[in-house]
Amino acid sequence: MKKTFKTAARRSLALAAISGAAIGGAALAAPAANAASTSTWDAIAQCESGGNWAINTGNGYYGGLQFTLSTWQAYGGTGMPNQASPATQISVAERVLASQGWGAWPACSAKLGLYGTAGANPTPVQAAPVQAAPVQVAPKAAAVAPQAAPVQAAPVQAAPVQVAPVQAAPRHVAQVPVSGQTYTVKAGDTLSAIAQQLGVTGGWESLADANASVIANPNLIFPGQVLQLPAQ
Repeated sequence: MKKTFKTAARRSLALAAISGAAIGGAALAAPAANAASTSTWDAIAQCESGGNWAINTGNGYYGGLQFTLSTWQAYGGTGMPNQASPATQISVAERVLASQGWGAWPACSAKLGLYGTAGANPTPVQAAPVQAAPVQVAPKAAAVAPQAAPVQAAPVQAAPVQVAPVQAAPRHVAQVPVSGQTYTVKAGDTLSAIAQQLGVTGGWESLADANASVIANPNLIFPGQVLQLPAQ
């Protein structure tokens, strides 16, 4: 059963960690006919981080799309995600989308009606080209006619476009009986990945409801947390 989120504050991203992802110099998936628009990624960033592409709160998630460092590096990102430009963050996110689908951003993608890998158009990770040393040619003296200084036109600046924030609908937590069995969170885990791995009926929503007392945000869990498994 699908449930909505409890508070509007649940905007942190739980990106699944990639173990042994082989990226190299090839594209991860064939480009789709229609790539996700910049406005779509802006809406995801607005939901995940309030639209702050340089955010780093110290919780292990970085940038406008709230990457974990392991996911960022596995999909071709270099340096820190929050220090990269929005265009670079979107480029890495396109590769994540092609591999994992919109479920990598479970709360915000569901709220925006994004499913599967619709709009995936990843750019391949390119190896740095080897630069050959340029051949220097002795300059030939030539008579140059004097030129008038160019006239500089004042630049025209466009007014910035403000994107309306996406408001999260409140989520009502259902009473979910637990089985008595537990699961200890490991690095890189997400609720959706745990629910799929253990075959939890009701998916990550049921797992989140069963642990509402210890999970304030279903997109933010920590290694070492002990989760109660719902009764099947």
